[in-house]
Amino acid sequence: MNKEIFIKRKQNLINLIADTLTKMEICEQDKISLNKVLEVLNEYSFENRLQKKGLLSHTIIDSLELDYPQGEKFITFDNEIR
Repeated sequence: MNKEIFIKRKQNLINLIADTLTKMEICEQDKISLNKVLEVLNEYSFENRLQKKGLLSHTIIDSLELDYPQGEKFITFDNEIR
C-alpha cells in the first residue's frame, strides 16, 4: 500500500465515522465506540503504519461493540496495511 492509497483509505474511514456520528438515531454506546475507533485511527500515519498494524483490529474485536459491517471496514483497512 503506497502513501496515497493509505491516506485516501484512512480519510474515507474518518469520513464514515463523522457521517455516522451525525445521525440522530445513533445510540450512546455506538458513539463511544466510534470515537474510540477514531482515536486509534488517528494514531496511524503512513510512517508508523507497520508498527501500529493490528492495533485497530484488536481494539475493535476485544473492546468495542460495533455493527459487523462497520467493524469489518476498519479491520479490512488494518489487515491490508503493508
